[in-house]
Amino acid sequence: MAAPTASRGVKKTGKENAPPRTKSKSGLDAAGEEDSFGGYSGEEDGLKKSSKPASKIGSAKPLQPSDDDVSVTELRRRLSAMTVERDRLRTQRDAFSKQFEDLSKTRSTDVEGLFEKYKQKADMQAKAQNDIIASQTALTEKLQAKVQTIEKALKEATGLPSAGGPFEAGSASSAKADPKEIRALKDELAKARSESKHREEKYTQLQREYKAEVEHSRSLQASARGSVPPTGTGVTSSLNTGEEAEKDAACIALYEDLTMLSIPNVKIKPARIGKEMTFNCIMSVAEQSLNFKLRCYTELDKSQDKPVYVKTVHYLPELLQHEPEAFVRKLDYFSNEFVVPRDQLGGFFVELRSKMGADDDE
Repeated sequence: MAAPTASRGVKKTGKENAPPRTKSKSGLDAAGEEDSFGGYSGEEDGLKKSSKPASKIGSAKPLQPSDDDVSVTELRRRLSAMTVERDRLRTQRDAFSKQFEDLSKTRSTDVEGLFEKYKQKADMQAKAQNDIIASQTALTEKLQAKVQTIEKALKEATGLPSAGGPFEAGSASSAKADPKEIRALKDELAKARSESKHREEKYTQLQREYKAEVEHSRSLQASARGSVPPTGTGVTSSLNTGEEAEKDAACIALYEDLTMLSIPNVKIKPARIGKEMTFNCIMSVAEQSLNFKLRCYTELDKSQDKPVYVKTVHYLPELLQHEPEAFVRKLDYFSNEFVVPRDQLGGFFVELRSKMGADDDE
């Protein structure tokens, strides 16, 4: 009974009784031949797998910088070069600017500075005089109009014609002016005429002074232009400064020996017209010395019809209280200060020298 039960549970396929399958020698040989002649084998596969990473590592190319990195580096290099060039140009510009300022200051001479100052002063004076002339002209015209009005009123007050007829008495009484009013009008007319005449004279004087000032300014401008040396000769004149100074000193020494007059000090200051120079002088004659000052300046002579500029010298003796009385008496009028024209200094010098050298008996 047990046998049928077992046969029912297992299905027979007919392969149970087949012998086990084994690999023949020929098969092993074929496998070996396949391996030796390029066939597939597990060892070869393993070798291939192990060799792939090594080949990749050995054959990898080095990293190259991208185009963006190259452009940034180039821009930085150019920026550095341009910064250095900018700093160099700035330094060069500052150096040139300083040289230009120094040359400009060197070029400005004393004569040019004096000319510019006088030009500004002359312009200011001319403007002020023009304003005064304009105001005087307007006032004169106003006074003339007033004079005409007063003259017209006087004519109407003194010369009214009679109407005649029945209105003659009334018109005559009304036409008769008040004597006080007529006298007041005449006084006002005389005053207006006098003031108008005074204004006209002042206006004429201002015009003459203005013309004289313009002529003097033009002469100074011409002399200033002539005295300024050209730029090309500046180097030559600077080289000859020492030699010229030595010549000037020698000339002054000879002049002092010949005239027995020494000038130890000179002061220069601006004046209303040009400059004022004060010379401290010492005259030595017959073992006696006289200290005095000569103040030289320019003034406007208004006594003539056409005002002219006159160079004047003011003589002022000094330290006479320390000199003997006989010496002071010998000086005569040179013991007091006075004014002399500049063109008469030659006679002044001769007379002063003769007074100092005169004998005491004289």
